[in-house]
Amino acid sequence: MTNNKIKKICLFNTCKIWGGGEKWHHDIALKFLEKGHQVVVCTNIKSELCLRLNQTNIPVFEINISNLSFLNPLKFYRIYHFFKMQKIDAVILGLPSDVKSGGIAAKLAGVPKIIYRRGTALPVKNSFLNKFIFKHVVTNVITNSIEIKKKFLEHNPNLFPNQNIHVIYNGIETNGNGIYTSQKLNGHNKQIILGNAGRLVEQKGQKFLIEIASLLKKGQLDFTIRIAGKGQLKESLIAYAKKLNVEEKIEFLDFIYDVPEFLKGIDIFLLPSLHEGSANIVLEAMYYSKPVIAYNISSMPEIIDNEKTGYLIKFPDIHEFANKIVFLAQNYSFRKEMGENAHRKVENQFDFNRNIRQLEELL
Repeated sequence: MTNNKIKKICLFNTCKIWGGGEKWHHDIALKFLEKGHQVVVCTNIKSELCLRLNQTNIPVFEINISNLSFLNPLKFYRIYHFFKMQKIDAVILGLPSDVKSGGIAAKLAGVPKIIYRRGTALPVKNSFLNKFIFKHVVTNVITNSIEIKKKFLEHNPNLFPNQNIHVIYNGIETNGNGIYTSQKLNGHNKQIILGNAGRLVEQKGQKFLIEIASLLKKGQLDFTIRIAGKGQLKESLIAYAKKLNVEEKIEFLDFIYDVPEFLKGIDIFLLPSLHEGSANIVLEAMYYSKPVIAYNISSMPEIIDNEKTGYLIKFPDIHEFANKIVFLAQNYSFRKEMGENAHRKVENQFDFNRNIRQLEELL
């Protein structure tokens, strides 16, 4: 892509909390700026994304969006006026609510490329409004896995032209230097450190980790589970850990900024999510040579090679989940080999710069 083709790119994500989608918009904005493109980001004034971007040279347009904001004339005009005055050539939208307000406003303002990036492994509702938006507003859709592309059209196969749906996986900045040699301090020692990171919401399935901890404790495995993240379920998860008598086995770390340091300090990464897209945290864990144990749901088979880079467990079998943890805890050499395989897969298939090139070709 040359600057003659795309003069100004807008990343539009108004989610208040930080997650995989927000990280993607943040990293893409920085990479586009690094490559010489003009970039502006629309985001919620109180969001973590806004706070992080305010520490960069990327201009931020602050706007609060709800699901019905497209019915608010003043707010809608403000977005329309922004697109018109900024002469935006392409916008990439992050949330369904962003598509309704930002997408329609961009269309009326004459923005040529209106792209919706979907990272949720759930079908799009077959509503009249969605039919209108995907027929008359959105020009392209990006999904971050093949499974999400399938789910996108599940309720209406004719909702959007298949040729305009593009699978672009999440990616990790890799150094290309081969196996990452992160040797955890406890190495062959008896205790195993298990890690999970994500929002504390039902979708992420941390409740299963507490039940798994109960099984591991009964099996007398020496372990600790570190759960990083914040969310509405934190207090109920703490109470559930106390109820199952495993509170001393689980560390709730709240939100963490230094993800690499967190990942270097664990042996195995656990992902008990109910559904996922191309999860950034899984790719990061694999890049830091950690085997991943996850439920065999959504996009996970596209990322994890079962029995090679980790294990895919039939949902919601906590006993098999626990068994695989015990096996890896007791087999350091195999655990290390799995981690090295995981690192290689990220370098070969999920390189961030290659994904940027795919996005540039689309724009």
